[in-house]
Amino acid sequence: MSVEVLDGATIFDFVEDKEAFEGSVHDRFARLDTDHDGVLSYAEMVRELQSLRIFETHFGVDVETDPHEIAIAYRALFGRFDRDSNGAVDLEEFKAETKQMMLAMANGLGFLPIQMVLEEDSLLKKAVDLEEFKAETKQMMLAMANGLGFLPIQMVLEEDSLLKKAVELESAKVAGAAA
Repeated sequence: MSVEVLDGATIFDFVEDKEAFEGSVHDRFARLDTDHDGVLSYAEMVRELQSLRIFETHFGVDVETDPHEIAIAYRALFGRFDRDSNGAVDLEEFKAETKQMMLAMANGLGFLPIQMVLEEDSLLKKAVDLEEFKAETKQMMLAMANGLGFLPIQMVLEEDSLLKKAVELESAKVAGAAA
């Protein structure tokens, strides 16, 4: 676990980054699908539902809750994921409900930063990590740009490098402005 600072924008940006969000959701789904049949049963999802800690009431302290009440709540949560009510959750259902839950959390947080304790492999932690990566990358790119100045230079760039993508983006802007 780690203490992180995040806000609604952190989560919105993560969900909107299709590659990062869908990759993280796919990884989570694969970890939960213990029998590797491509769908999640209630038994496979119950640990994930328990990790949501919906019965936690005060700073990590759990309260005694009626087991019948717990079973009803977890069945209802599973039903939210099982959109076609076939008793199993496929990847698309899992992704759609996870996205809806993440956006609800983002709306609830708003845009004032808060500190939160996050599990290392949670989707919220992945959202924070993505935000930090983007900020560090932007800082690095600006430092490189400042170092290069305005003199044109010739460089060999890796095909998938960030600098190559920045050059392509700038070239597209120039071509669009010229057209």
